[in-house]
Amino acid sequence: METEAIALIVDEPIAGHFYWVLQKQDGNDCRPIDAAEGPMPTYGAAMMAGIAALQRRTDARGSGGARTVH
Repeated sequence: METEAIALIVDEPIAGHFYWVLQKQDGNDCRPIDAAEGPMPTYGAAMMAGIAALQRRTDARGSGGARTVH
């Protein structure tokens, strides 16, 4: 079973505008693999949307074995 480490990041580049980003380790760097299409009004909303995106990614892989790094 192959697993990949994916981090869920919530960023607030502008006050009150929260974005989720899924990042994957690529050597010594992290690279974004998915992100919110637009801002969310709260940190919690962005976190929940990011978790849903991570779950969809896991379901699409069919492995159920992806692990998250917080």
